[in-house]
Amino acid sequence: MSENILLNKSVLVAEDNAINQMVVKHTLLKLGASADIAGDGAEAIEKCKKNKYDLILMDIQMPLMDGYEATTYIRNQLQSNVPIIAMTAFGLNGEDEKCYECGMNDYVSKPFTIENLSTVIQKVLSVPSEVTHNPHILVSRNISVDLSMLYDISGEDEAYICVMVQTFLENMPNTLKKIDQCLSDENWDGLFQAAHYAKSTLSVIKVSEMFDAVLAIELSAKNKINLQTLPALVQKLNDGFVIAEELLSKKFIVACN
Repeated sequence: MSENILLNKSVLVAEDNAINQMVVKHTLLKLGASADIAGDGAEAIEKCKKNKYDLILMDIQMPLMDGYEATTYIRNQLQSNVPIIAMTAFGLNGEDEKCYECGMNDYVSKPFTIENLSTVIQKVLSVPSEVTHNPHILVSRNISVDLSMLYDISGEDEAYICVMVQTFLENMPNTLKKIDQCLSDENWDGLFQAAHYAKSTLSVIKVSEMFDAVLAIELSAKNKINLQTLPALVQKLNDGFVIAEELLSKKFIVACN
C-alpha cells in the first residue's frame, strides 16, 4: 500500500454520518489527499458545481438525495467523468450492478480498512474514466425519471414515446386522486388496487422515488400493516409526480407538438 496514492489530490466525501465523515477524512489525509465533506447527495452536487475533484467517495444511503441519484446527476447533468467510489454498509446482493449502472466506477464496503480503500482507489485511478451518460434519465432535485425501458421497447420511436409520455401525464393524476380518496375513506382494498395500477405504470416510466413509495403503499394496503405510514407515503407519491411532470413537460411538450 502506498500512503501517498492521493498526494495533492482533492477528494469529495458524500456521507451523512458524522463519525463516518471523520473516519473517512482521516483515512484520506493518511493517503495524502485533501478532503471536502458533503452531508447528502444534493450538497455533493453543489460542491461539484463549484469545485474540481480528483475523486468522490459516495455513500449510498443518505437523506434528501441518495448516492445513486447524486451520481446519476453528476454523470448526466454535470457531464463529469470524475471517478466515483460507492461506500456501502450492507451486503450488495445485486446493488453492485446498480452502482455501475448509475455511473459509479467501483465500491467499497463499510467498515473498511485503509488497505481496502487504498486498493479500490488505486484500481479506479489506474483506469481512465469515461462519462457514463444516459440521455434517457432526467434528474431534478431528488427525483429521477428513467425512460430507458420506454426507448428500448419503442426502438427509439420518438412519436410513440411522445404518446406514452402524454398518456402518463394525463392518466397519473387520476390514479393519484383515487389513491388519495381511498386513503381518506380507509378503503384499503381500493388503495391496494390503485397502488398496484400505479406501480405497473411506474415500472415502464420509472420515477424511482414514486415507485418506492407506491410499492410500500401497495404492500401496506394489501396486508393492512403499517397503516400509519400511508399519509407520508402518499404525500411522497404526489410530490414526486409534481417534479416528474415538470421534467417530462419540459422535455416533451415542444418535441411532441
